[in-house]
Amino acid sequence: MDIKELEKVIKESSFSMHEDYIKSLIKPSVEISKIASKIKIASSKLGGIPDVPIDFKWPKHEYGDYRFVAQFNLSEISNPFPYFPQKGLLSVFIADDEDGNFFWGDDGYAKVYFFDAENELKPLLNSNFNNQPSIPVKLEPSLDIPFRDELLEDSPLNDEQTEELIYEVLEKVDKKLNYLLGYPFYSSLAYDPRPGENWISLLTLSSVDELNWCWHDGDFLMLFIEEDKLKEKDFSHIKSDAG
Repeated sequence: MDIKELEKVIKESSFSMHEDYIKSLIKPSVEISKIASKIKIASSKLGGIPDVPIDFKWPKHEYGDYRFVAQFNLSEISNPFPYFPQKGLLSVFIADDEDGNFFWGDDGYAKVYFFDAENELKPLLNSNFNNQPSIPVKLEPSLDIPFRDELLEDSPLNDEQTEELIYEVLEKVDKKLNYLLGYPFYSSLAYDPRPGENWISLLTLSSVDELNWCWHDGDFLMLFIEEDKLKEKDFSHIKSDAG
């Protein structure tokens, strides 16, 4: 989302008199967009095979192996973000199995690893996940505002203006539904999914048919991290939700 595009939409909206309030809500985000490109070692992608250090052991849970979901090469982001690593690889796994032994909000449902040395990474095959489809993506700096009323703090908007922000503005600003940071995005929840006031949104992923991703009946997977942990590049404690 471009700030000029957002400003234009606000000025044309029924809540234009609250422009300062809307702008106060803005958070940095990183859009994850599909591209037509050859996938290389340590490049950003959804699905496929993870690139990891030689001594990396595939994470396991009590029912089997975690499923690799995505990796993001942070050096591909053109503008640095406060507290966010400016280089290195984020690798995301989830405790997903066919028998449904795990719930989206369970502790340990998602595991995120941060690898600092990109040039020492190698693909790691897992015979339990053969022929996994993969989508190359690019990472682009962007902005985000809340698109759910549960995320609007001290809002001066009335019900009609809130509905316009949540539904109409969403379409006009061409918001991407796969992104890092920003605010969580969800369809069926009626509560703020962030675990607490010190927790921020780390990753939001939409359901994708070609990757066999179906989060909560076709909705969104959201991962969260404590802000202090992000500053320390500590991704060992991640919470999640879907809806």
